[in-house]
Amino acid sequence: MSTKNRGDRIQLLQKVVTKHFTPVAAPDDRSVLEHMIYACCLEDVAYEVADEAFHRLQESFFDWNEVRVTTVSELCETLHNLPSPAAAALRIKKNLQSLFETRYSFDIDDMVKMNQGKAILELEKLSGMTKFVLGYLTQNALGGHSIPVSDSIMDVLLATEIVSESEAEKGQAPGLERTVPKTKGAAFASCLHQLAVANAQNANGKLTKVIMKEAGAVEPKKKPEKAAPVQPAKLASSGKSKEAEPATSKPKTSKSAPAAKPAPPPASKTLGANKTSATSKSSAASKPPEAGKKATSKKAAPAAAAKKLPTKKTTAKKPASHSPTAKLPSKSLTSKKPTKRKPR
Repeated sequence: MSTKNRGDRIQLLQKVVTKHFTPVAAPDDRSVLEHMIYACCLEDVAYEVADEAFHRLQESFFDWNEVRVTTVSELCETLHNLPSPAAAALRIKKNLQSLFETRYSFDIDDMVKMNQGKAILELEKLSGMTKFVLGYLTQNALGGHSIPVSDSIMDVLLATEIVSESEAEKGQAPGLERTVPKTKGAAFASCLHQLAVANAQNANGKLTKVIMKEAGAVEPKKKPEKAAPVQPAKLASSGKSKEAEPATSKPKTSKSAPAAKPAPPPASKTLGANKTSATSKSSAASKPPEAGKKATSKKAAPAAAAKKLPTKKTTAKKPASHSPTAKLPSKSLTSKKPTKRKPR
């Protein structure tokens, strides 16, 4: 993104937000510590809601040291009107604890007279310090030129293409202090904060859409939906891929099912068996069953008996020959000698 293009977009955003929103000035009677506590409540929150939470903290606790030793859950009960009371309570508690461990007191008004760069470096070391709180302190308590940027403000800058996605991930917003003069910095920061909160609470609101479009916001492009990837075939235990079975394939038999016994051969095939096999089968059939084996069922007995019956070897008779020389099966005729008759 070129510097000229960034500067033009920042000037357009400044013109739009100051047109639609009224700047909110910070009170002058607050100490540096009170500015810091208020900034912890104001981050990503409307001004009216932050004012109510800050006054409730002042009324509910004796001093800021009591707030420091209070648990986060008890602070959340006091800051219940905030959208994220736990996050605000954690920021307050961490900053107070870091100040106590560093200075052993909560009086940090001497930072106003201190060199601004040195004071900012000291504030950056606090464990609960964020970029928004640091920018708010620099602008309203230390008298410096800084525009506080929160997550909701970064969304507006990203939508108006003032910052790139890589800069938004790093939390950087270059060019704001250089483009907006110091005399208009507080008003611009206040109006920009109001737009960011309204956009975060209701981005689809009619008025919010009009303001964002006027400020040059670009709607994010919808990414095309990708087709669901085809799942690869599952690998078998051996590491080979299983082929997809057709829909008409026969159901697989379970491993536990016993294998089907082969059907007994027909009786006609046993007619040509040799004599030795017939005698062995007859001997096996004549033996009684062993005691340890179970008797076969009644239905299977006849089939088994028919299978084991011995078969005798049959020889085909030769047909009688019709040749003229063939011998007839009739009895042989013997010639009888004539008997002599005695004379009377």
